Amino acid sequence: MNIFDSLFNKKKVPALDVRGQTAQEFINVRDIKGKILFTKDNQLFAYIKIHPISLELLSRKEKEQISRQLTTELSTEGKPFKFFAISRPIDISALINDLQDTYSGSNDLIQKRLLKESVKTIHEFATTGEVVERQFYVIIWQKSGEDAQRELLKRAGELAGKFEACNIRAEVCEQSQIVQLCNLFANPSFGYAEDSDITPTVPLLNNGGAT
Repeated sequence: MNIFDSLFNKKKVPALDVRGQTAQEFINVRDIKGKILFTKDNQLFAYIKIHPISLELLSRKEKEQISRQLTTELSTEGKPFKFFAISRPIDISALINDLQDTYSGSNDLIQKRLLKESVKTIHEFATTGEVVERQFYVIIWQKSGEDAQRELLKRAGELAGKFEACNIRAEVCEQSQIVQLCNLFANPSFGYAEDSDITPTVPLLNNGGAT
């Protein structure tokens, strides 16, 4: 099962009918209520957001301890699940406004020069698409049926608890978070141009060296 079977309809559509499909027909989402996404093919999906930890701040012994503990916790998970990571643009407008306010209220020429360079650098990050954060999710699903919603949410809560037991913050996504995740995946709102030079070149030898 694909990670985002919940988003896109798996049914084969004749080539001539594809252009006539609406976005609503193409997306395989019937409804999103509470903490569950309902698909048109009668599947229920729940999403657990895993908050990242900084491994650079941990010692080798601490990393090994978390690894062993997480392995032990997840070894009791008998049903399949998917781990998914996606990049999300960060809103830096508040940071830029704060720097500009500090710049306007400063009389120190050196401080103003440093603040001006900081704002310029942040703007460059924003235009190149480098100001993003990685978000991590665990996705679980279940066939629609009697008590399916209760069982799925129970499993989601227990799975989030296993990460919490390892001091890794986890939470079952609410309706607004699921909508945001679907929108982030299906409708990327940002992009950046590669600055790599792809002009074809032919190396020439000059005095025994390549140029």
